[in-house]
Amino acid sequence: MTDVSGPVDAADVDGRASRGFRPAPRTVGAVVAVGVIAAAFVYQRVAVPSGIVPFWGWRPTPIDYLLYVSLVLTGCYLVVPLARRPRTTRRYWRRLRERPSAVASLGYLLAFALVGTFGPGAVDRFDVGSAEGLRGGVPPGQPPPGFAVPMPGAVGGESQTVYCLGEVTGGADPVCHGTWRFPLGTTVAGGDVVDLLVEGARVALEVALVTAAVIVPIAVAVGTVAAYYGGWVDELLMRYVDVQLVVPALFVVIIAQETFAGRSLLVVVLAFGLFDWGATARIVRSEALQRMRSGYVRAAADAGSGGPRTIRRHLVPNVSSTVVTAVTNKMPTLVVVEAGIAYLGFSSPLSQSWGTTLSMGLSRAPLYWWTALFAGVLLVATVGALHLLGDALRDVLDPRTEVGG
Repeated sequence: MTDVSGPVDAADVDGRASRGFRPAPRTVGAVVAVGVIAAAFVYQRVAVPSGIVPFWGWRPTPIDYLLYVSLVLTGCYLVVPLARRPRTTRRYWRRLRERPSAVASLGYLLAFALVGTFGPGAVDRFDVGSAEGLRGGVPPGQPPPGFAVPMPGAVGGESQTVYCLGEVTGGADPVCHGTWRFPLGTTVAGGDVVDLLVEGARVALEVALVTAAVIVPIAVAVGTVAAYYGGWVDELLMRYVDVQLVVPALFVVIIAQETFAGRSLLVVVLAFGLFDWGATARIVRSEALQRMRSGYVRAAADAGSGGPRTIRRHLVPNVSSTVVTAVTNKMPTLVVVEAGIAYLGFSSPLSQSWGTTLSMGLSRAPLYWWTALFAGVLLVATVGALHLLGDALRDVLDPRTEVGG
């Protein structure tokens, strides 16, 4: 039989056919890790008083905990199966190397994930852009090194750069030069641009990864169940998907932000996860219907394998490549929409999204150009990398495709 199982290892399940259900080691590891994360969350919510920092100078938010759960699930159900199947992994890598743009995109996204995961803590740990020793905190409107901005009193100046940390030149028309203390400058509100960009990477990673972690199990369950049982079950599930697709998730996000729970990134992620899985479920259903015609699925049914067991053992592993591709192609839209929501002011003011930074910079353009420029470059680079990688994965994970073959 052709290997069509993709990143998820079907053999982990098939090998236990005669011994009943016994969870794979990676499932046990995932449960334990998620349990530890849940225990930390409960400890913080119940035992730690408000305002007290519980974990070595850091107080995680609920969306941070969901990010760590998503990282655990990604590691256990994507990275571990690839590591356990080196021949398949080498085949995927050989195909991917035929697309240099996809390799570059993968490298960028790995760096993006590392910055989004560890960057905020590293910025605080190494005092990047720290206001320590500065009078009045971080000075507003400081340009990057090598650039200058007019100060109040300069001819035609509209600057709010009252206090210049770098060199001041120009005599009667003073200009403030940038300093390496703030390598990407500061905003007019006195925020370090490096810090804002790192926090924005965390927000983008949370939106993409946590939303995907919500979408995948729902879409896979609905798509495979509809394909396997067919009939009224298929009709009912697909009609619900049709109804859900009529109501855009963006509309639900805006209503929820303004009406029910206030402006919260957690609301954005959950709304997209719970109301934007329909298209992915349709793709999974289409792929699962093709697998239903395969000999091994019919053989399992003839051998008396029940519906849930057949779905778990044969359909889910063999639609995993389709799911990975579909979700990767959805992520850039999620990142862009979240940035747009933040740009329009519908996000939490405590969430330092790239969209918020863009809005802040463009409101003072062109004088304070650097605030919007760096955030815009990172947003475009991240979305472009996700698009390129998603397009490449569509062919790389297709067992019927051999690059250059």
